[in-house]
Amino acid sequence: MTRSLKAQLALKAEENTKRHREANYRDDFDTGRQHTKIQLEKIDPNPYQPRTSFLEEDMRELATSISSVGLLQPISVRVVDDRYQLIAGERRLRAHKLLGKPTIEAIVLGVDEATSATLALAENIEREDLSDFEVGEGIRRVEEQFPKRTKLAESLGIQRSDLYRYLSYSKLPEFIRERLAIQPKLLSRSAASDIVKALKEAGNDERVQHRLRKAWEQLEAGKLDQTKIATVIARPESEPSPQTDKPTHIVKDGAKVGTFSRTQDKFVMKLSSSALSNEQMEKIQRFVVELFS
Repeated sequence: MTRSLKAQLALKAEENTKRHREANYRDDFDTGRQHTKIQLEKIDPNPYQPRTSFLEEDMRELATSISSVGLLQPISVRVVDDRYQLIAGERRLRAHKLLGKPTIEAIVLGVDEATSATLALAENIEREDLSDFEVGEGIRRVEEQFPKRTKLAESLGIQRSDLYRYLSYSKLPEFIRERLAIQPKLLSRSAASDIVKALKEAGNDERVQHRLRKAWEQLEAGKLDQTKIATVIARPESEPSPQTDKPTHIVKDGAKVGTFSRTQDKFVMKLSSSALSNEQMEKIQRFVVELFS
């Protein structure tokens, strides 16, 4: 993640935290300034939540901490119709549900959807670094709120070229996106952008997809660096050759007249035509045909 993006979002998170510190706890409150308690059942998830995975162990630790010392920072929400929509505090909300608490402290902010998505990114980055994939997913979901990508890049404080790298995840094959949803840190935005470019240049046919799947399996197994996947797609000869047995020589009258060998998926026999009579050729052909009949 670029330093400028992290700094920009961290600043937004700090502004949000400042509102929390300066707010007063009251039951009657002004939107965006004061705290209240809200029933958990009235809070809907943030559709722009960038984090795709929440470790069960982390949730238990946070729940234990909240149970012992209380909630140190309220969640933030916004009013949508007659309910509340979470802006920031997904982990704290989940911990409260784990503890079976009926309510949670919250501050209600009067923000639009684009700001809600930005604050969700900021809150997560401030507490624990998001993967490039999760940031990319968060940006993609808020993209429709901006008529031009230049404006979106400006709002996030990043270069337009870097914005395109984050958005490249959405152009990856579905099976990769599904794997990244489980292990979001497997692929950086630069590697994702390179893969998308390589797929476009190589032609996205079955052979290319096969090479990509094999390369991805090697990545997950720790046998291939993510930066090499695009190279495998672009130059299939860069793939490791399948293991082959040493060829067995066929000898006639002390001279080598051919070989047969076995690869991972083929059995290959080569014979010099000058070493065979027409009758011998016909016998070999009949034998092979009868063998598979």
